[in-house]
Amino acid sequence: MHKFIFPLLIFISTYVFGHNKFETNNTVQTTKSIAFEDTSKAKEKYTLNPLTSSLLSAFVPGAGQIYNRKYWKAPIVWGGAIALYYGYDAFKRKHSFYHQILIYKDRYTSEEYIIPFAEKYGSEFTNLSAEDISKLSKGNVQLLNDAAKKRKQQVIIGASVFYLFQIIDATVDAHFDQFDVSEDLSLKISPASFLNAPFAQGVRLSFSF
Repeated sequence: MHKFIFPLLIFISTYVFGHNKFETNNTVQTTKSIAFEDTSKAKEKYTLNPLTSSLLSAFVPGAGQIYNRKYWKAPIVWGGAIALYYGYDAFKRKHSFYHQILIYKDRYTSEEYIIPFAEKYGSEFTNLSAEDISKLSKGNVQLLNDAAKKRKQQVIIGASVFYLFQIIDATVDAHFDQFDVSEDLSLKISPASFLNAPFAQGVRLSFSF
């Protein structure tokens, strides 16, 4: 009786072990298949639309750069816009200051209105004292007024160019994104021979994508 029990136990153990191994292999294969499918989905390309990028930059400067995922460019655009705004505001107030001085000199012969005005606002635009500003000739004030006006206009032109440039930059980046620069592109260089000239050698270039 014992002689038959021992071989039977060995047979049962072998069968169970083989069955478990088969199930384990099936499980591993299934897992590999699922992982492969997830990886293929993750490789979907993020496609940019140049028109969308242009419109975003036109309405909100820097938005096109964010849409293109060039996040580092957005703070540069915003910083430039802020600097241009403060430059425009400074020259605008300076132009208004000297323009008001001209008005006082045209309307009044005395300095009673110029000195209080120059004491209140003059230190922001010049190192001259209020008395020295009031003693400036009308021609000198006109020159200072024109210079401030010219600088203000230059800032406006610079802001317009900067605005257009950031739109063009976003549009060009989106266009370049449409070019295929994936790893599937390759260039193979190999030696080649010519049928009509067996002793002549050359180089063959083959592209694959």
